[in-house]
Amino acid sequence: MDQETCAGGSITLDAGNTGSTYLWSNGSTSQSITVSTSGNYSVFVTDANGCSATDDVNVTVHPNPTVDLGMDQETCAGGSITLDAGNTGSTYLWNTGASTQSIAVSTSGNYSVVVTDANGCSATDDVNVTVHPNPTVDLGMDQETCAGGSITLDAGNTGSTYLWSNGSTSQSITVSTSGNYSVFVTDANGCSATDDVNVTVHPNPTVDLGMDQETCAGGSITLDAGNTGSTYLWNTGASTQSIAVSTSGNYSVVVTDANGCSATDDVNVTVHPNPTVDLGMDQETCAGGSITLDAGNTGSTYLVEYRSQHTKHYSFNFRQLFSGCNRCEWLFGNR
Repeated sequence: MDQETCAGGSITLDAGNTGSTYLWSNGSTSQSITVSTSGNYSVFVTDANGCSATDDVNVTVHPNPTVDLGMDQETCAGGSITLDAGNTGSTYLWNTGASTQSIAVSTSGNYSVVVTDANGCSATDDVNVTVHPNPTVDLGMDQETCAGGSITLDAGNTGSTYLWSNGSTSQSITVSTSGNYSVFVTDANGCSATDDVNVTVHPNPTVDLGMDQETCAGGSITLDAGNTGSTYLWNTGASTQSIAVSTSGNYSVVVTDANGCSATDDVNVTVHPNPTVDLGMDQETCAGGSITLDAGNTGSTYLVEYRSQHTKHYSFNFRQLFSGCNRCEWLFGNR
């Protein structure tokens, strides 16, 4: 019968009739020949008696299928690679156990396939697949700071490329305004990952103790730091929202609100001493005489009052121009 084989294989043709002489169509004179190319092969056999016979056979050498899975391939975690053995209509056996023409793989490894075509000819190929892990990007928990402060966000993965939502391409950015910040990181393998974080920049409390203030000895001034519900630290050691002061000095307060943001203010308080007024001992004189009373405190203003029909009461009200402090002194005189 005609015979078939695959490229790389061979067929042995045997003319039998041991002891005879042989002449094959390819010139060979042996009893049998081994062939590996397609063609018609015939032989002329002559036995010891000089009797001859001939026969021929067709040999077909089929080409093996061509299987090419391509170059070694790489992808990133979460991706997959499709390997196609081609040769539609053949049968397939992958080292994964699959028997389809193509397979999709998502784990690193060496993948091979044996393809057998309709002629029973086979070929194999293999390919290495590498699945790279994606970079790990962690900007951390949402963060808060106070006006005037800043937060540094670091995407890690040194040597990668970066694209932040604010357009920056550096590994880390320093931000001082509220917003959502995200970054897209691509490593040396072309694998990418992203993360985002919310940044809140709280305004600092507004602390205003007002203009510098003055009062007189015996009086007091209340200083109020406002911002109810905050914590307070005065330079006097007090921790209340307001304090009453009665001595000269500079008073300052640090106010920290519920967000941990702080602000400070200070004010100068001046407590002026009251004027000293001394009209002396009670005095007497006779009708027609006079008594001079001197309130002192030059530059002050004075108010003299005369009271009672039986006793002369002289009241001096002094107001010092520079401070507004006043002092009263009574003088009793007999009528």
